[in-house]
Amino acid sequence: MNFAQSETPTLANNLDSQAGRDRNAANRAAFMKPASPKLPHSKIVKTLVLAATAATLLTGCVTNPFAHYYQSYTNQMPASLQRRLLPPSGIPQVITTSVQNYNEEARHAQERGYIILGSTGFWGFNPTRGQVVEQAKKVGAELAIWASEYSHTEQGIRPIVTYQPGQTYTTQTYGSTTANAFGSGGYAYGSGTYSGESTTTSPGTVDTHYVPYERRIYNHGASFWRRIKPGIFGANFVPIPDDLRTKLQRNTGVFVAVVVQGGAAFKANIMRGDVIVQAEDKPVATVQELMDLLPSYAGQKVLFKVIRDAQTLEIQVQLNEEL
Repeated sequence: MNFAQSETPTLANNLDSQAGRDRNAANRAAFMKPASPKLPHSKIVKTLVLAATAATLLTGCVTNPFAHYYQSYTNQMPASLQRRLLPPSGIPQVITTSVQNYNEEARHAQERGYIILGSTGFWGFNPTRGQVVEQAKKVGAELAIWASEYSHTEQGIRPIVTYQPGQTYTTQTYGSTTANAFGSGGYAYGSGTYSGESTTTSPGTVDTHYVPYERRIYNHGASFWRRIKPGIFGANFVPIPDDLRTKLQRNTGVFVAVVVQGGAAFKANIMRGDVIVQAEDKPVATVQELMDLLPSYAGQKVLFKVIRDAQTLEIQVQLNEEL
């Protein structure tokens, strides 16, 4: 996603004027571009594992990989936007999806009024749902979207070393003996018994066996979200996509990528895919122009001129007050 092309970093609601101008801070917080009308599958895969490029460890090497590779965006949000974050409530919801469907799930989250707090990416195997929930609670997220994709299969031979202790032998010896003696003093006779034991231990042996193994490795990516108070307009804007630009034969205007349910745009029947070209009597050429313009109309009824299916419509929107 691109903060500079969005009403908010999560594309859920519109920024206030200060946040709308903070383009550099916004651009640093990109995880994906769920607000974009289209995002090639290869780019999603690359983004999902971006955090793993310098980490060639398997999942089992860290306590919780979702925490170990986590990148927070909240410290990059303008203060005015952070104030609109709602406190988390309840147990975080985890949506498990494929890489191919990640953009759609992210868009649904934005339509429901969520904003992204951060993301994580790594490769490995066997992460658990419980680890996702643990990280979501840690960062104060109400929603986590977890996408994974098969990467490759590792094959090899692992040495298994076994030790066989030596054996201990015990030898017991016993018997009896007699003795006779003759001398000038006379004759003597005697007898007796004897017994004993000894222990002998043979050395142990070490054996090495080579066992083949095979394991499937996956790329994992997760993003963590929280609800935010409604913004002025309640939509996410991006530049007009190239194919639509060609179809409409125009460069100026703003593409509505996400409409937040229950927001001002939603209630006025602004639709995803509309192209906004004018607000009242002011032409709108770029996303930044519209974002800078909205705060001046906060709380008012504003007539927007939009292009929908090659037709020009005029739609009046009752904008929310600026928070």
